Amino acid sequence: MKIPRRAFEIIQEQAFRELPHECCGLFAGVKQTDLRGEIENTVHEVAPCRNCLYHGRENGFEISNCEYDDIDREASALGYGIVGSYHSHINSPAVPSLHDVDFARPGHTMLIISMMNGRPSEVTAWLRRESGGFHQEPIRVVE
Repeated sequence: MKIPRRAFEIIQEQAFRELPHECCGLFAGVKQTDLRGEIENTVHEVAPCRNCLYHGRENGFEISNCEYDDIDREASALGYGIVGSYHSHINSPAVPSLHDVDFARPGHTMLIISMMNGRPSEVTAWLRRESGGFHQEPIRVVE
């Protein structure tokens, strides 16, 4: 995935601000497929969202359908689509959970920032395969 430096900073700032709860948000951008069928999502805009879980926000997140639809409409107006999402994991590794697998659509990039003891410890990105499951993908921060 490619992501602008400022968008990457916004995610980190939100992860700190939302502690001790998980933060979440969506990526608006463009999906590109190469000749081998490999997908690379390029993020152009980041949309911080409200974690609307009533209970369990310390180890889970949910984005309301209404907020998702609003962001999707805004992205479309700019010529983009929703190409992925991000969220934090609190005191756990930056690997997809079962909930994460259920949330992501095929072709969707999921960025996870692990917050250990109130500090970021790792950031990973995962691409949801058409056949199910994820594979880790490189994160390219661009100016």
